[in-house]
Amino acid sequence: MSSFFGRGEAHRSWFEQRRDHFVRQAVADFFRFVGSFHKLYAGYLQCRNPEDTIDDIDLLTPQAGEHRQRMWDRLSVMIGSETDKGQLWELKDICHKIWPEHDRKYDIHGALIDWLVGSVFHEAMKLKENIYLLNSYGPAALHIQGLSTQSATGLPDTGSVLPRLSTMVDVELLIRKIGGDVVRQMEQIGILLGQATCILRLMMPELSDNPLVIRLLIEEEDSVRALWGEGVISVLADMFAGAPALGFCAAGRSYLAGQWYQEALDMYGRALACDDRCNEAREKIADIRACRMHMNNRLPDRRLCRCVANPFRTG
Repeated sequence: MSSFFGRGEAHRSWFEQRRDHFVRQAVADFFRFVGSFHKLYAGYLQCRNPEDTIDDIDLLTPQAGEHRQRMWDRLSVMIGSETDKGQLWELKDICHKIWPEHDRKYDIHGALIDWLVGSVFHEAMKLKENIYLLNSYGPAALHIQGLSTQSATGLPDTGSVLPRLSTMVDVELLIRKIGGDVVRQMEQIGILLGQATCILRLMMPELSDNPLVIRLLIEEEDSVRALWGEGVISVLADMFAGAPALGFCAAGRSYLAGQWYQEALDMYGRALACDDRCNEAREKIADIRACRMHMNNRLPDRRLCRCVANPFRTG
């Protein structure tokens, strides 16, 4: 069977051994991309026509030019290129590696995330091209159309072909159609990202055995609240059958395995704050404090050896 990387079963095993890391990276990349899109969308909203009471987006007004250029600059960074991939391109690639086509029937949520992120990528590519067209040709097209209109209304004929052009091609209509496409594409990306956000939230209980994702959720509490409108304790409660303390303990074990003692201590402290009867949190807090005391005193102690050698011991 071909692997995710197309080089045989050995590389498939390499990927599977590090799958938790890749899934954690995909979730982190999704958080960052949603934040970047919010900034892009805020710039897009600056193209509202101030004279319009219904806040219609007009991308072709003179004052919209600077906002369009900033939108194109942001998209260029977000998408990147084949040789210098941006965050959206990398997010698309990592989702496709984690949830490949031949595994989709076994992981519906993952398949949907992969599909939605891929759809966002293709919409963003079209959006970038259309904004480029507006920036490069929009002002000139409107100027040409204006000259054509002047000639058609009886102004002196200078011998140009503009009157004939206006009868053959409605340049302004073409460029305004592109402006309308940009509006639709921005809204479509927003809808697709909203759907992917919901699917990712539904997927969280399936990732309860991935301590790296749990740690990410805790480390990115502000992003969690901004994305899902709920705190990390609520998300962990959903992931661990109503017991968020188990989620904080899982993060604590992961930190402890890497000898991140202060971070582990913080996690077990939060576990106790959620459930003051959590025995694992109580024991690990005692172990870590004993470890740190004896490490500072440079005295050998069995509890030090036990804490470092077997951080997953719960009793």
